[in-house]
Amino acid sequence: MSQLFAKKSLKVLLDEMAGEHRLRRILGPVSLSALGIGAIIGTGIFVLTGLAARNYAGPGLVLSYVIAGLACAFAALCYAEFASMAPVAGSAYTYAYTTLGELMAWIIGWDLVLEYAMGSATVANGWSNYFLKFLGLFKGEGGKALLTIPLWLSMDPFSAAEQHTDYTTAQTLQVASAVAYGEDNSKTSLPAATHRVEKVEVIFTPESVTQVKQIIGAGADNSVARVKQSLQGGLQFDAKTDPQTKLHVNIVADNKDGYEAYEHTPLQFGSVHITLNLIAILIVAAITTILVIGIRESATFNGIMVLVKLAAVLFVIFAGIGYVDASNWSPFLPYGMSGVLGAAGVIFFAYIGFDSVSTHAEEAKNPSRDVPIGILSSLAVCTVLYIAVTLVITGMTPYTELTLNAPIANAFVGHNLEAASVIITIGALTGITSVLLVMLLSQPRVLLAMARDGLLPESFFGAVHPRFRTPHKATILTGIFAATTSAFLPLEALGHMVSIGTLFAFVVVCAAVWIMRRTNPNLPRPFRTPVISFVAPAGIFLCLMMMIYLGWENWARLFGWLAIGLCIYFLYSRHHSHLGKELRGEISTHGVSPAGMPLDGAKPR
Repeated sequence: MSQLFAKKSLKVLLDEMAGEHRLRRILGPVSLSALGIGAIIGTGIFVLTGLAARNYAGPGLVLSYVIAGLACAFAALCYAEFASMAPVAGSAYTYAYTTLGELMAWIIGWDLVLEYAMGSATVANGWSNYFLKFLGLFKGEGGKALLTIPLWLSMDPFSAAEQHTDYTTAQTLQVASAVAYGEDNSKTSLPAATHRVEKVEVIFTPESVTQVKQIIGAGADNSVARVKQSLQGGLQFDAKTDPQTKLHVNIVADNKDGYEAYEHTPLQFGSVHITLNLIAILIVAAITTILVIGIRESATFNGIMVLVKLAAVLFVIFAGIGYVDASNWSPFLPYGMSGVLGAAGVIFFAYIGFDSVSTHAEEAKNPSRDVPIGILSSLAVCTVLYIAVTLVITGMTPYTELTLNAPIANAFVGHNLEAASVIITIGALTGITSVLLVMLLSQPRVLLAMARDGLLPESFFGAVHPRFRTPHKATILTGIFAATTSAFLPLEALGHMVSIGTLFAFVVVCAAVWIMRRTNPNLPRPFRTPVISFVAPAGIFLCLMMMIYLGWENWARLFGWLAIGLCIYFLYSRHHSHLGKELRGEISTHGVSPAGMPLDGAKPR
């Protein structure tokens, strides 16, 4: 039982860095800051701004970014202190091992696999969608795209099959009635006079539902439920549109790509139609190759991408500021503070990434100085940019008219600035690429730290390339996992799992630093978190609140993922742990643990 809570000393951590298997120290504060910015700015700012502003907070989305940024700032301060104390690979896993014990360290390490590996797969899938939009910018005569990729090579088979079914269902159903409910629970038939309503209830004609069942067969009820949910959700924020038009135009269009991919794939085996996201596979393979070659080359490549997407973000701010109409900011809080808090949970994904800086502490030239600078500076830069972009976009276009897809580019198109959408699309594509690079870069370093402790097979996960000095085997395995997952699995639910997994890691780091201040107050701390008695509990509270907002379904998925991890720990890791072997050796020799406490009924000698 003592092994589960056995802690690894900071001295052991620092001694491990002296061997020939340590990583190369070549990252300075600028490179680390670029890695942080590269991991943060991506899908969040280019996509979630429209969703969060239109459906949740309006112009008050500025406050949502402040709240989410504040929670991340508290966690960042705790990350910075621990990274300066323990400048080795592993991030929150390493911090937990020195403060909370081996079992909690394993749980956090397994949780970080959820954040980085699953996050990489999710981002690769998003990169594929943006790349298709990028190709669509180049048109020939008649407005036809010069280069196209078959849809069956750009979508996972589960999404294609589901969209194929829902496309037919949406075409077949007929709306019998659609009722909107206001804040005072008043009812009105749709279309309504206002843009947003509190709730919408749609009823389809019994004849059309029966027809769907005859066409679809098994699974018809689920398809009808999905189409109904999509229609009701769309009408809630677009109540002025006729419900039947919304169904047969918008809902059908949303499922058209999946329908065509399913119909035209050559990989058909009876009733099984196989599609795959080849674009996601190729981008993961390319990034993985760069990462195996070396961290210096990876950092240079990432730095170039960071400059490109920062230029795109600054372009949005300075090119759009002249088109801002202050009247679009009124009302500033159309949905009240509850909408602001709801949006904070939605846009939290936009902040994921700053913690990845701490996974590269072992590769920093001066980790006690450079890592805190990298963490805090990247978070500060991104928060300021998020707020500025939000003010410009909600000032250029009324929040009710922001599109859910490519809201920033479309805001410029609305002012007849089509050329600007090209620059923004390139910036978005570059931004997502750099996020993918940092996530694929961070995961192998967590696995490396766990392998060094014996919790994973060291011959594989702990292997460092003799020439490139990178964890090449773990990097290649991470790439294979991310490519396979992004190619064949629907990732929407996994995206939410990434958020809840990251928040869980933030909670542990805040708790770990707080505990270390009490249990080891005299340890050298090159960087000290200010007002730790406030910052740590505030970080824990805000992160837990956002985890609660994500809903019970994601809690269930998190516990399921952790249950799998615990099985691996008790079947393999517990028996191969270096610290566990040391404890068992002490008990075998002296009948006591290193702390001097009798175990398993043994008597002290």
